[in-house]
Amino acid sequence: MKNIISSKIKNLFSEIPLAKNLARQTFISEFTLGIIKSRNVQFKEVGLHFTTDSKVESNERRIQAFFKDFEFDYQQVAILLVMFLPKG
Repeated sequence: MKNIISSKIKNLFSEIPLAKNLARQTFISEFTLGIIKSRNVQFKEVGLHFTTDSKVESNERRIQAFFKDFEFDYQQVAILLVMFLPKG
């Protein structure tokens, strides 16, 4: 069940790419899955749920660096959020 949700979210992010770089696209989907799994938005808690073998502190620094350098296209974010809503 978890793999199905994970693959659906990754497919959804491939339809609406928030980043052009594949590594950033992968990070965004990984971060989103981390938020869903941890049910928390604190970077340390989200970093616990990354599928990498890295330390939690490394994941936390990776998240901080991403948000420091990345600028979102909020129209793309809005389209992505609408795709989560039920049809009709």
